[in-house]
Amino acid sequence: MTEQTSAVRPAAAGPAASAAAKLPPVTAIVPCYNAAATLERAAASILDGAPDNLQLILVDDGSADATPALCDKLAAGDRRVRAIHQKNGGASAARNAGLDAAAGEWVLFVDADDALLPGLWDALPAAFAADPQLILFGMARQSGPAPCPLAPGFYPTPADLGDALRPLLFESGYLAAPYPKLFRLPALRAAGLRFDEGLQINEDVLFNTVFLQNSISIFCLSGVYYYQYDGQTGSLSRRLRGDLLDAEAYTAPALEAMLRRWGYDPAPYLAESRLRAALNQYGLLTGCRGDMPFGQRRALFARILADPAARDALRSRLRQDARPLLAVPYRIGVALNAPGWLAAYTLFKQRFL
Repeated sequence: MTEQTSAVRPAAAGPAASAAAKLPPVTAIVPCYNAAATLERAAASILDGAPDNLQLILVDDGSADATPALCDKLAAGDRRVRAIHQKNGGASAARNAGLDAAAGEWVLFVDADDALLPGLWDALPAAFAADPQLILFGMARQSGPAPCPLAPGFYPTPADLGDALRPLLFESGYLAAPYPKLFRLPALRAAGLRFDEGLQINEDVLFNTVFLQNSISIFCLSGVYYYQYDGQTGSLSRRLRGDLLDAEAYTAPALEAMLRRWGYDPAPYLAESRLRAALNQYGLLTGCRGDMPFGQRRALFARILADPAARDALRSRLRQDARPLLAVPYRIGVALNAPGWLAAYTLFKQRFL
């Protein structure tokens, strides 16, 4: 692992005049892989209005484009920026490298193709004054609004989230993604918490869920300060992959432990987690092009159809499909519980339609 920092260039002028100048030190961690097209936008959005004591860590995860040079350029231009270079190990390895190097009291994760929205740094003093271990704030998505389901304010433990916990975990993703939130770094380190580098998906779900098993107080800000560009080609909704069911099964024990820790009945949460994974995997198999052999497709469809709740949900969706003729092959496959039919049709459609 190599790094480049700049200790001589001053930070951009201006932040000392705002409320952000009095913030405790924050480390923003940006994992970067072939992110040359978007990294400058992400970095600029983090630095805009940020205090002098901000630490921005750019972790180049073995990029093959201009990202390494761009990380070094940004580090040379602002003393708050630090560039770290390592062999490609995935987003979890990059975030862990950032955690190892973090010097702030708080940690903020930002993806290299996303951006912070103006106003976060000036809004944070109210949250810090409440002395929480986790700070949530609102986000918007390129694909549409993403309102926070939690009312602004202070929550002494996850038990106090009440009915908001389910949408926080599932519908909105606020407690699934590594953003939009700040973690108190001493609390992360006390828990020995790192991202699981063996997972290619749901590593952030596991990270957050294990964190919430501890005595974590939460403060929710009222503003919207994170923008997710989720319409890009590499996003989950646009890329064929077959590991959603395995990843959900791997993270389920941690979810159950967290729910039991705070007095929630885990059964409905675990059922919803399984159902959402099944429906998302079905959506990828039927809606995304990609190189996946027949046998793997069939096995995945078989696992989905083996879940009665997933079959019922699929039947309901297919009955309401806005293109009923195109839905007929899928309706047949689900009705007959025929994973081979579904696998064959998705391959046929990809090749000929």
